[in-house]
Amino acid sequence: MTTPSQASSRNVLGKRPQILSVSDSSGRCNCSIVLYSSIPSRDSSHEVEPSLNCSCILATDQTSILNHSDCPAKGDLQNPSIKEELKCSSEDTIVKTKHESHPAVAGPWYAQGKAWHYPATLPRCSMDACFNYSRCENNAAADHDLLIYSYDSPSSPVRYFSRINESKWHTNDPQAACIFFVFVDTTYPWPPHPSSLPHWNGGLNHVIISFADKWTQWGPHTDATGFASIMASDIHETTYRAGFDISIPLPGKHHFRELQELKPLEERKYFAAFRGLRYLGFDNGSEAAVFRSFESFRNMHNGKDVIVATSCNHAVNNMKREKDPILGIHCDEDDALHANYSFTDLMNTTFGLVPAGVSPSSYRFIEVLSAGAIPVLIADNYVKPFDTLIHWHRCLIQFPTSQMHRILPVLRALTKDELVRRQRNCLRIYHGFLRDDDALLQSAIRALKARFLGAASPNFNDFFFI
Repeated sequence: MTTPSQASSRNVLGKRPQILSVSDSSGRCNCSIVLYSSIPSRDSSHEVEPSLNCSCILATDQTSILNHSDCPAKGDLQNPSIKEELKCSSEDTIVKTKHESHPAVAGPWYAQGKAWHYPATLPRCSMDACFNYSRCENNAAADHDLLIYSYDSPSSPVRYFSRINESKWHTNDPQAACIFFVFVDTTYPWPPHPSSLPHWNGGLNHVIISFADKWTQWGPHTDATGFASIMASDIHETTYRAGFDISIPLPGKHHFRELQELKPLEERKYFAAFRGLRYLGFDNGSEAAVFRSFESFRNMHNGKDVIVATSCNHAVNNMKREKDPILGIHCDEDDALHANYSFTDLMNTTFGLVPAGVSPSSYRFIEVLSAGAIPVLIADNYVKPFDTLIHWHRCLIQFPTSQMHRILPVLRALTKDELVRRQRNCLRIYHGFLRDDDALLQSAIRALKARFLGAASPNFNDFFFI
């Protein structure tokens, strides 16, 4: 016999779980009540128990302080009508935050509240359907292997592509080109439709290139991309068209090659280190990086062999703190700590922490590699750069933002031999693919050739790991 409670529960089967925002004094973490955490069995009498899942995802600026006595009883969490959820911390107070003012990104239920889980809206292109191989038949037989025509509009080539027009792969003849580069990182509006480009042809053989923090900043509307491929630093596993799009890195702003010969552990000053900005508030995409304020990240700092030095001192952060002082909790003490360490000093470390910023991609990624340190990537839903060329799992170590409490125990459990192997592989990756603008451009061409021509560049197979 079905009880009233069972009937009530079955009425919400198949609905998306409510993502209910929570913030606490440790850095505005939040939790979600998942009413149905798995697919129910075919036996309709079997009900899936609700569960409480906590992660540091979103918060808002509507806050109030509550006592522990206001926390819901365990049984209350099983009520599907709950509109708010309270996370009781080990401290005397918690912060309750309403969710309405900052709704989660539209998408499947598992992506609710996840800032980097964009809905998959690009055309589901693949090489067999969206690429004209006949344009490249002469290229494959030529010494150049690949001929590229680069538009100067809507913007000129940028970053390590800035000298593409001086390279052996460039052609001024659009009729001879295999691939067309379109750069969209510009302060000028993108044309109303890419069809305004003179050789667009529905986007066939076009590659749209962007280093923007978010594709939506400068990229054309998704329904206007046509058959074009995306080459960007903002590439996500849930929207990535494997075999068609390419993830590229942000170039390092500084290189620390003088530290490369230092061996892990005994020759390094620090075990793990990070120095960088905290992100406060929930506009301009900064909600993706608020995890840098969480206790699970800040508490890695021990003042000895693990340094996590963050600063809130930024014009945008300062304006947000004036508007909502609770956003700046721990900022003063963090700023004081940050001032005690230099960026160069902290690169003398066995592990370089690489927490995502506004985008999962980070300048610090290449900077850590340049110092001979092992990157510890903290990011969600991120396609690592040149993933079809580089065996990243033999170099870096990656954690989702919800698992930062596991980082130090995992790192300390690694053997010395494992650290030496990872460091050597990381240095080979750096020198082989990422060491400067010329190497980065060559790596981008390698990735294009492997993807669009089914071949890697000469001597690619000589690049091996130990």
